[in-house]
Amino acid sequence: MKLIILALTLCINLFAWDFKYNELSENETNLTKTLIKIGQPYGLGLELASIGIVETRLGKFKSNNNYICGMHQINTNVAMKRLNSNGDAKQLCEEVKKNKNLSSILALKELIYWQKYSKNNLSNMIKNYNTGFKSSDYGNEYLRRFTIVYNELKKRNDLLNS
Repeated sequence: MKLIILALTLCINLFAWDFKYNELSENETNLTKTLIKIGQPYGLGLELASIGIVETRLGKFKSNNNYICGMHQINTNVAMKRLNSNGDAKQLCEEVKKNKNLSSILALKELIYWQKYSKNNLSNMIKNYNTGFKSSDYGNEYLRRFTIVYNELKKRNDLLNS
């Protein structure tokens, strides 16, 4: 019986994830607008902002991994490959942690990569952003969370017209 209750509690917590734009602080609202502006020239403004919110709630939560870092949870090993660099991934991680713009630029570069790979299929692009070439249930859950945020941001005319 305890196992059933535990399983139900985990399921409720898993699907209880929610996002309300009006609950963001003024700083978070401004950061969201900045992320949208960074991604807009590539048609990925809402996507970039949504990922920043899903990954870390705009930097509120941090990773304990030495190679996954920044507001967009950049995998610095992958980022180094995308940049054709043999540099130090740990050092890049430290820079990404300090510099939100760098996190955004690397996340945008990754989104552009997956956009091309997925032939502009938004769902596949977002799942691949999260899981790479692997398919997983977590990728589907990530897409569900992304969609909640994306749709909430999309409703906001003040974000789309700023």
